[in-house]
Amino acid sequence: MKVTIEDVVKKSGLSYVTVSRVISNAPNVRESNRKKVMEAIEELGYVPNAAARTLATGKTNVIAMFIADITDDFFGCIIKEVNAQLLKHGYLLAISICDEDDDHLDMVFLNQHRVDGIILLVANKEKYYIDILKNQKVPFVVVDNQTINEDITSVLADNVTGGYLAVKHLLDLGHTEIGLIGAAPYGLSTLERQMGAIKALTEHSLQPAAVHYGDYDQLTGYDTIMTWNRENKLPTAVFAFDDHIALGAINAAKDLGLNVPVDLSVVGYDDSPLANHYSPKITSVRQPAEEMAQNAVNQLLSFINNQDKGYYAMKLAPKLAVKESTASYKKD
Repeated sequence: MKVTIEDVVKKSGLSYVTVSRVISNAPNVRESNRKKVMEAIEELGYVPNAAARTLATGKTNVIAMFIADITDDFFGCIIKEVNAQLLKHGYLLAISICDEDDDHLDMVFLNQHRVDGIILLVANKEKYYIDILKNQKVPFVVVDNQTINEDITSVLADNVTGGYLAVKHLLDLGHTEIGLIGAAPYGLSTLERQMGAIKALTEHSLQPAAVHYGDYDQLTGYDTIMTWNRENKLPTAVFAFDDHIALGAINAAKDLGLNVPVDLSVVGYDDSPLANHYSPKITSVRQPAEEMAQNAVNQLLSFINNQDKGYYAMKLAPKLAVKESTASYKKD
């Protein structure tokens, strides 16, 4: 026999109105009542009629996440936590992978009103989607934004502080010749991580020993170390703006017969699983991915429920995870 909302009402001991409000994810419901209803729903195996609920509330209870890359460990952590948080609030997550040539997503998701809100994590086409979402008046939050925009709400890590922590750690170990390896120099993450690194160096009246830009991949780290070595300008320490770059740098050092961290200290960024799966384990700046995801979901739901109409950038502090790839400077 099909379980109905009346069965949930009877099981929970609450009114029809309260149960309906919980099912439709309405705000201002006592947490104790919400818990009773959710427990009754789970015990009975009740499944709300999605079409009827959408007609009644004007909501789909679906949030879309536009993301450029699902293979990146940092992005994967954000996706996992966003999904967990949305499930707690009765929402489903729909993920769309946005390739460079995909210009149809606004037609699929937005013009047909299939979702209640959007979480953007698309550095490569951020401005394109922001313009569409503003025009469609769809609630959205940008995570790890790569452009400066005052009339959007964004959640990101404090990359300036992250870059500062990385280089200060190397300076505290006695290194004065520190190279920087970043990705595309026009990206906000790269610019801010470099700003933090330069700030730490300036406090010691130093400049970077060398700077190279490439991509967030191992090849960039590997080729950079090989080039610097060939040009006789290999520093004693490197700050890589990503763990993949850091791993590439470490592999290059090994191929050159160098010991990491004795001959070359390396700091990465993200503290991804990658940083712990190889020897030496990579000292890395840990981004608050879970906290970023939680704040993004909370802010988006506030927009959807008309509880907040303001725009602001929320910056969360990273931390340095010191491991095996850095050591005190060894004088000749």
